[in-house]
Amino acid sequence: MPMKNKNPLPQDGAYLEIWKIEQDQGRTRWTVTTFFLSISFAVLGLSFDIKDGQAGLSVLGLSLPDAQRVIGCFIYWFGYALFLQFNRYTNFLRSRLREMEEQKLVSFSFQSDARRFMYSKLRAAFSASWLLFYFGLLYTVIVIILILFVS
Repeated sequence: MPMKNKNPLPQDGAYLEIWKIEQDQGRTRWTVTTFFLSISFAVLGLSFDIKDGQAGLSVLGLSLPDAQRVIGCFIYWFGYALFLQFNRYTNFLRSRLREMEEQKLVSFSFQSDARRFMYSKLRAAFSASWLLFYFGLLYTVIVIILILFVS
C-alpha cells in the first residue's frame, strides 16, 4: 500500500470508503459492458445460422441475417455508451481521491501513482475506452461489408 507517511490522517477512512465505491463501480461497469458485448456477438453469430425458410425473410428492407447483424452492432454501441456513462462516474470518484491525495488530507497515493503509471500519451491511446471504440468501429465496418458484399 503506497503511503506518503506512516501516520494515518483523519480523512483516511473517508478515502477508503470512496475507494471501495470506486472499485464496486468498476466491477459493475465491466459486468454490464461484458453482458451487452456478449449479447451483440451472440446476435452476430446467429446471423450466420440461416435455416431453410428464413432466407427470404426481410426486416425493413434488410434480409433477416443483415437485420440481425445491424441489431448486434446497435447492441454493441449501446453497451459502449453504458460503459462511457459508468466510466464518467468512476473518473469523478477517482478525481476526488486524487484531490484528497494532492491536498495531503490522506496518507495514501493510490490514484496519483496509478495515473502516473497508466496515462502516458501512448498508453492513453490504448485505454479501455479507446480500445472498445476502435473495436466498435471495426465491428461496424465488418457489418457494413457483410451487408453490402455477402448478402
